[in-house]
Amino acid sequence: MPTKISIRLIALLISLVGFCFPTVSVANDKPPQVLIKNVNIFDGRNEQLQIGQDVLVEANLIKQIGKGLTAGSEATVIDGGGRVLTPGFIDAHTHIALIAPFDQLENEYTGVYVGAAGGQMAENMLMRGFTTVRDAGGASIGIQRAIDDGWFPGPRIFSSGAFITQTSGHLDMRDRTNPHKHAGGHHSHAQSIGHFAAVDGEAEMLAAARQQFRNGATQLKLATNGGISAVYSPLDLDQFTDDELGAAAQTAEAFGSYFMVHAYYDNAVSRAIDFGARSVEHGHLMTEASVKKMKEKNVYLVVEALMSLSEGSPDFTPDQQKKFDLAMGNFKKMLELAKKYEIKIALGSDTFLSKAAYDLQAQEWTARAKLFPSAEIMKQATSIGAELIELSGERNRYREGPLGVVQEGAYADLIIVEGNPLEDITVLADPGKNLRLIMKDGTVYKNSLQ
Repeated sequence: MPTKISIRLIALLISLVGFCFPTVSVANDKPPQVLIKNVNIFDGRNEQLQIGQDVLVEANLIKQIGKGLTAGSEATVIDGGGRVLTPGFIDAHTHIALIAPFDQLENEYTGVYVGAAGGQMAENMLMRGFTTVRDAGGASIGIQRAIDDGWFPGPRIFSSGAFITQTSGHLDMRDRTNPHKHAGGHHSHAQSIGHFAAVDGEAEMLAAARQQFRNGATQLKLATNGGISAVYSPLDLDQFTDDELGAAAQTAEAFGSYFMVHAYYDNAVSRAIDFGARSVEHGHLMTEASVKKMKEKNVYLVVEALMSLSEGSPDFTPDQQKKFDLAMGNFKKMLELAKKYEIKIALGSDTFLSKAAYDLQAQEWTARAKLFPSAEIMKQATSIGAELIELSGERNRYREGPLGVVQEGAYADLIIVEGNPLEDITVLADPGKNLRLIMKDGTVYKNSLQ
C-alpha cells in the first residue's frame, strides 16, 4: 500500500506532466455549415426573385449567397429544388402567455401552467414559419428566456413584459370584487406573474416601466385607450395623464428602446405620438389627422387582418360585441388612409385567449390577401417587421446580424416554400404542407425536402 506521501507525490507528478504536456484537442472546432442549393430567393425587400441561387449558412449566420457555392466536406447539403426561399416570418403582435380569458388568468392558472402552455404555443408558431415574434404584453419573458436557453424550440421573442395599463384600463384583470390596493384590495394574481401592471400616477408608472426592462423586456407596451376584450374598460377611455405618459417615454428612452401603444381613437394615438410612441397597435377609429401625424413622425402601424375582418368571438358579452362592432366598422376606412399616406405596416396576428384561437395564426395570411397584394404582405412580415422590432436598440439581444432579410451576414432564419408566396400569399396558410424547410438561427427544425 502506498503511503500518503507517495500518493501526494504521484498526484504531483501527474499534475506536472499535465502542465508540461497539455492535452491536444482533437475536436473539430469549425462552425457547422449548411449549404442550401438551387433556390429562388425573396430577400425581404425586393419583389423580384433572385433565381437559381445557393445560400451557405455558417453557424447561425448567412455566410455567402451566389451560384455554384461549395462548402466543407462535413457540411449539410439541402437541395431546394428551385423553390422559393424567404426570410423567416415576423409576427409583430402576439400574446404568447395570454392563454385563457382574463378572469381565468386571474383566478385559475398558475405561472407554471402559463409557462408550459405558452411554451407549446411558441413552438407551434415556429412550426408555422414565424421565427421571430414581438409579444405585445403578458407574462412571456420567462418563455423568451427558456427558448434562448435551449429548453424547447420557439421563435425569437421580443417581449414587452407586463402590459402597462391604469386602473380600469385595458387588461386590468382584477375581479370587480377586488377593490383598489389603496382601498384595501388584495394583490392581483395575474399581475403578480407578469401579465399586466396597473399604475396610477407618475411614480407607479416609472416603477412599472423600469421593472419591465429589469425583467428583460425589449420594449414597453402601454394602453392609451380601453379595450374590446376588457370587461371593466370603456373603449373610448383616454388612459394616462401626461405625467404618466412622460414617465413611460422617459424610461423607454433611458433604456435605449421605445414604447408601443394599444389605441383606437385619435386623441389616444396623437398624445402617444407626442410622447414618442413608435408603433400603434389597432388604430381602428383614427381619422386622417392621426394617420397624417403617424406619417410625419415615422410611426409604424401594426394591422391584424384576421381579427379586424371577423365577426367577433362567440364568447363576447353584449358590451364587448358592441365595442367590437364599433371599432371594426371603421377598420377599412382607416386602412385606406394608412395606404394613402404610405404608413409602414407590419403584420400582427393578435390571436390569444385559447388554443383554438392561437391555431388560427396562419389564417392571418388569407385574411390579409383581402387587403394587400401578396408581395406587400411578404415585406410586412419580413423586412418591415424587422425594422420595427429592431427599434429596441440596446435591449435587442439578437444583434449579430439583421433579421427579416436574406443577405450575407444576416441571421440564418430561412423558410423554403412550396409555391410562390409573392404571387399567392395563401400558400402560407397551410404550413404543414407548404413550408418545406424551417430554419431558425442556423438550426433546421423542419425539412420535408428529403
